Order: sequence, then C-alpha cells, then structure tokens
Amino acid sequence: MGKYNQGILGPFTGKVGAIVGSSWRGVNYIKSLPGPNASNSEAQQKQRSRFKSVVSLASSLMESLIRPVWNLVGGKMTGYNLFVKTNMPAFDESGALVNYSEFHASMGALPLPEILTLQDDVDVVSGIELSWKDDSATGVGNADDKLHLLVMTPERVHILNTASVRSDQSAEITLPVSAGDVHVYAFFGTADGDKFSPDSYSKIVLS
Repeated sequence: MGKYNQGILGPFTGKVGAIVGSSWRGVNYIKSLPGPNASNSEAQQKQRSRFKSVVSLASSLMESLIRPVWNLVGGKMTGYNLFVKTNMPAFDESGALVNYSEFHASMGALPLPEILTLQDDVDVVSGIELSWKDDSATGVGNADDKLHLLVMTPERVHILNTASVRSDQSAEITLPVSAGDVHVYAFFGTADGDKFSPDSYSKIVLS
C-alpha cells in the first residue's frame, strides 16, 4: 500500500488495472489487487478441507461436549474455537480423521486416574471393561467424579455419560456400536460438572 499526494485533477479513486485508489481520513492511498489465485492455492484448499471437517464435527457436538466441557477451559477463546484448534492436527489434507491418537475429546485440570486401562469384554457383545486406580483419598480427584466416554466409529460419534465414579475403580460398559474397530476416549468430570479431566485414548476391536 502506498501513500500519495493528489494532482491537479484531485485524488485517484476506484480501480484501474491491477491497482485501487482510495482515501481514509483525508489520506490518499493506492494498493495492488491480489492475484486471481492468491486465496485458492493447493495448500489453502487442503487447509480448508481440514478446517471444514473439524468445524462440522464441532458443530455436531456443541450441546453434548463443547458447551459442557470445552467452554470451561476456553479462557479468552470460546470452547468451540479451542476444540477446532486442538483437533485440526488429527485430520489429514482431505478432511478425513486419521490420527486418532492426536484427537482429544476433553481438556481440563481434573486429574485422570492412574493406570487407566480399557479392553474388549469378550463375554458381552459390544462390551468393554475399564479399570483404574482411585487416588482420591490422597487428594487426586474426587471419589464421586463421573466417568464419561466419547466413542467414535467411521459412521458416528457417541457421548456416554455413565453412572460409574472414580471410587468404583472399574466399569463394564456396553457400547451402542457394532463389532469392529472402535476409538474410545475416556475422561472424568466432577459430580456437578464444573471441571473435567484430559482424556485417555484407546483403540479396541469389539467382538
């Protein structure tokens, strides 16, 4: 952008070729127009595909996850924007979610239980078993912190707010999905829902 002094015909305004003349608060400026492909490069198209997919997922989880969980940790950023920013790396250039271990269902200051494990329950169709160590007696979390799950398949995402609590040290859950590969993100929240933990990710093959 360049500043200029007007000639005898007055200031130049409007577009001529690849430049535009304008004035702001009595100061005259000229600036060049962007090239036809300046905002449509291949890299930008890929970034838009990734962004579009994350935004679509965030919008579908607004009531069940973004507002109750992510809005608590957004700070100056909205929970929606924090979710999108955090999870962009999990999506590839085509907009597909491929890096499941880089995806996060929850963030927060509430501690996760130690030694949290998850496995297929071979005796129950679509069942899983979780176990963890309860350290609430030593001040790590609260005995009544509730277990929450985000369950993801290529077709759907489910949020499960279970009745299991930290002091239970284990849980048996039947998932609302069919047999096959399932991505599960386990996290805990306080009983009144004012604080949540980060998540723990597991990929399981349901029998």
